[in-house]
Amino acid sequence: MEVSDLYAKFPLLCSSGPSKSPQAFHGFIKIGDVDHEVYLKTPHFPALKGMTLSTDTQLSCIVNSCQLQLLEVEEKCSTILDYLLKFQQICSSRSKEEQLVEDLSMLQNSFFKCLLSHLEDIGWSRVTQVSSDFSAISLETRDKKGRSHTLRVKVGAGYPQEEPIVETDLPVDLKFSWNSVAGLSCIISAWEEQLTDLQQFWDVLDELDGSVLVLDPPNPARRHTTRRILLSNHVSVQMTVSVAHPNSLPQCHLLGASRLTAPLNTLLTDKYEEWDPERSIVSNLEAILGVNVVKSRAAGTGGEAEEWSAECAVCYCLHLEDSLPDLTCDHCSQAFHVPCLYEWLCGLTNSRQSMNVIFGECPYCTQLISCKVPA
Repeated sequence: MEVSDLYAKFPLLCSSGPSKSPQAFHGFIKIGDVDHEVYLKTPHFPALKGMTLSTDTQLSCIVNSCQLQLLEVEEKCSTILDYLLKFQQICSSRSKEEQLVEDLSMLQNSFFKCLLSHLEDIGWSRVTQVSSDFSAISLETRDKKGRSHTLRVKVGAGYPQEEPIVETDLPVDLKFSWNSVAGLSCIISAWEEQLTDLQQFWDVLDELDGSVLVLDPPNPARRHTTRRILLSNHVSVQMTVSVAHPNSLPQCHLLGASRLTAPLNTLLTDKYEEWDPERSIVSNLEAILGVNVVKSRAAGTGGEAEEWSAECAVCYCLHLEDSLPDLTCDHCSQAFHVPCLYEWLCGLTNSRQSMNVIFGECPYCTQLISCKVPA
């Protein structure tokens, strides 16, 4: 190896001593995108034997972090040029890694600083839960009626430039215009404005939940717009209340034996114009259908709700996983969960199955009843 070969690869190095066998080099080696000052003593040039290498402070830190790799390279290389090429490669790679770590650390510090500042702006009293990495935040507030509401925010690493993902207990989607400067405050403002707009909707449903026997959902949440209530023994109505006009006639679907629901459907069709927005949903149903809606025990009607039955006549339960006893006998009007009735009919010797329908005797009145084979 000639000195010229070394200069070709490291043009910023200058030698001292004989031109053919220099005893030392001083100058710069490029590590990554930075030129670092180095000083080499080369008593046996071009051989690596006896060479010592001194560097500037910054490069010295990089060298110390990859010392083991450099020692392995030193054992394998025979010439100064081979070693310096490997030295440059290893140190450049380590320098890039350290720069990435430093950049990531700066981004994380900026992320936490910004997020904490925005949480301070909205008030820590609203914060109920924060994940260890601050990627998920739960907030709570109360509306004018004292009802509690929860807002869940999922924050990405690109916050605040990246818009967070929001989950609420509202019956409608929360719409907001994201502003990276305002941060979480713009979400909170839109959320609380939406809560104010929904007060009448929740007033109507709270009155309904407190006065009648609600079959489904078993534990109504603020996002639910539907209620299934018991009208009479084995007859119920599934209602979907309008978010925008909660006092108007809801969408109604009567459930039960057809001989019981048919007259009520006729009344609802003929007298729907008599629905009065000034009256409650229960009062309107009772006036139009001519029935006394089954009241809840919480409504102060004593044991009246206990006189009515909505449970499955096989398992004596109302809910079977997520289903209600929606299959009714046309003769006795008893209601059944489809899986319960299917298992019952399968146990009878005189039951018959055709395709995906099984026929047999009703567990309650022994008249003919059928159901589809559960999926």
